[in-house]
Amino acid sequence: MFRKSLSTIGLISFLLCNNAMAQSPDPLHIVGNYKCTGYDSHEGYFEGDLTFTLDEKASNFAQSFGAYQFKFRVDPNGTPVTYTGFAAAQGQTLAMYFANDSQQAPTDLGVGMASITNAQDSNGKYTTTLHKSYYAPYYQRDAKDGPGAGGRGTETCVKQ
Repeated sequence: MFRKSLSTIGLISFLLCNNAMAQSPDPLHIVGNYKCTGYDSHEGYFEGDLTFTLDEKASNFAQSFGAYQFKFRVDPNGTPVTYTGFAAAQGQTLAMYFANDSQQAPTDLGVGMASITNAQDSNGKYTTTLHKSYYAPYYQRDAKDGPGAGGRGTETCVKQ
């Protein structure tokens, strides 16, 4: 009886350890919620919340490629705005496409790129930071303004 209990305990310990060491579904550590701060050429300083989800079927982590969808919520000038988009990661580089979800902002869209840093503490916990730059070619360009510079900016987003 005692020997059978030890065997059972050993099997449970083995399964728990193997489960803890199992490969993460997102080895690039991008999936999750982020707090962002940034500066936009039209809006100035801003803060926002960014959420990444994984498109596991489109990802190929054996080739260091990850596919993601994201949602970014920002509140410039007291008006909440949500952008959705998708991103492709190759190693430590992230390419992004985004668009404002509002029907009143059909040309508020753009592209961005980010470098990804993953710092791991002594307990094995990762802190992922995205250092982003973006360009929105049609932002605040209309006939009365003439050919403007569009929108551009930078953000730093830290995973929570």
